[in-house]
Amino acid sequence: MKLSGENIYVQLAKESDTDSLLELEVKNKDFFQLFTDLRKESFYTYQGQLERIRNEIESSKADRSYLFLIYLKNSEQVIGEVTLSEVVRGNLQSCWIGYFLDKDHNGKGYMTEAVKLVVEYAFRELDLHRIEAGVMPHNIGSTKVLLKAGFHKEGIAKKNVKINGHWEDHQTLAIIKDESVDREHKKVQRKNPKTVASPMGSYTHLTTVPKGADLLVLSGQVGTDIHGNLPSDMNEQINNTLQNILRILNSESVSVDNIIKTNIWATEEIDWDYFNKVWEEFHGSTPPAMTMSYVPSLAVPSLKVEIEVWAAKW
Repeated sequence: MKLSGENIYVQLAKESDTDSLLELEVKNKDFFQLFTDLRKESFYTYQGQLERIRNEIESSKADRSYLFLIYLKNSEQVIGEVTLSEVVRGNLQSCWIGYFLDKDHNGKGYMTEAVKLVVEYAFRELDLHRIEAGVMPHNIGSTKVLLKAGFHKEGIAKKNVKINGHWEDHQTLAIIKDESVDREHKKVQRKNPKTVASPMGSYTHLTTVPKGADLLVLSGQVGTDIHGNLPSDMNEQINNTLQNILRILNSESVSVDNIIKTNIWATEEIDWDYFNKVWEEFHGSTPPAMTMSYVPSLAVPSLKVEIEVWAAKW
């Protein structure tokens, strides 16, 4: 069983994956530890991972949990894992989803692809009704993955999971089968008509919003950090501004895929190599309609850039 996406594919872990899974876990030991429970040293051995895979195989046969590995299509390298756990049947028909991705492959859209594939499998092949996830509130990247995969926010569970030795709050997100089916009908559509020249840059000429959406209009966001401090460096202001926009959209359970218009004003020339890099990490899919202008000044002399977005919300 192989579930294929554009850049990756996922499939259930098998014993022959032991070496690859061990390499992934050892390489990312400190990074993964920030998001999981404390693990014994035996976990980071060949025998430890072999036993883990054997246990997961038995669990999948018993319909208790399913461990999927994420492979790069071009190299077949294992770069991550997705787990469906705590499968409950009867009148619940639900489970939890969790995932880890090699730190060197963050921000490339691979995990969003993988989660979408596993969610589709859970609803279509396992006939589940509801999938839940828990994310520490500061983990904006993980929340972004789930929102792009169609999950919605439900609330904060206080001190509900022990992470790295400490009880941590978690934002609960969920998706139900009907939402997964409806998601394709609620996608913002972007296209470039053949009757005009291609865009001069990475943006889209025309954006169409399906019926039933609310319009969210953000005021122009600036590059202060979460404490209100404004760096003097232009690139730092750009990065902070995009993170502030992401936090606002997350607060409304809106994915960056649903941005329909972006307006940028800058007082000095933008480093487009840097901007394209952080934009890819921020958005990662087909760019929305965009307007960019250079202006002599903004509200205060210390501001070098201001970015406004409009987004659709269902």
